Amino acid sequence: MSTNQSLSRGLALLDLINESAQPLGIREVARRLDISPSIAQRLANSLVEAGYLQQVVETRKYRLGVRALALGSTMARSDALYASASQELRFLAEHHQLNGYLGVVQQDAVVYLHTVQSHGAIAIRAEAGQRISPHATAIGKALLAELPSDRVAAVLGSGPYLARTKHTITSARALQKELEETRQRGYSIADEENDLGVVSIGTPIRNKDGIVVAAISVAFLKAQRGPKEWPEIAEMVIRAGQRCSGALGYSVDLHDPNHLQDADLGAPLKPSTH
Repeated sequence: MSTNQSLSRGLALLDLINESAQPLGIREVARRLDISPSIAQRLANSLVEAGYLQQVVETRKYRLGVRALALGSTMARSDALYASASQELRFLAEHHQLNGYLGVVQQDAVVYLHTVQSHGAIAIRAEAGQRISPHATAIGKALLAELPSDRVAAVLGSGPYLARTKHTITSARALQKELEETRQRGYSIADEENDLGVVSIGTPIRNKDGIVVAAISVAFLKAQRGPKEWPEIAEMVIRAGQRCSGALGYSVDLHDPNHLQDADLGAPLKPSTH
């Protein structure tokens, strides 16, 4: 097999994995690309070694690796989504000491496209391309809340979900209720569900057609900012998300029940039910 042919097939394999809603096994890859399983396996092994593919241990199937996702996020830096979200998150980090995150749903996880470190006490250990548990994070809930139930099931599975802390929602029914509340109020909250002592609040970003294409979130220490401050933080995050959506051509409908009204901000944020 020539170098050009190997490259062509390797790129075709990456396109196939990228377009699939679920990780793919070698036999399925071989069938769809019309190549032998042995050739598909060699290509996959090379891409895994280079970081462009990742093998799911439990199923031995393949999904995009961190390097491929990071490459995509680098290319995204020139577009309106990255530019607007980066600006909004930098402002929240510099002026309100809130760590910021931009992410999207990718197969069975949320993938960070960008993170912003504040001068606060929380150190960001995540980077572009890193995959996180959607059910335990505010950015994940903001994204899941806008997906149809069958897509949520495809991303998360049937449950019970992994408990990141003693506060993590692990029941499929409890998470469904949480996502319904998130959708109604326009923001998500994770109260010590991914890391003890850390609260995060997130909101979706919509394109010109109103479809959610990404989400942003911020994180802060619960000991430093109690529940009385959360409504103000939620307002800032939602407004930032609305401006990001506006940069993508989305026009906020004041009659949309998902649009945040000023009166809503006076009510205390409801902690997640576990």
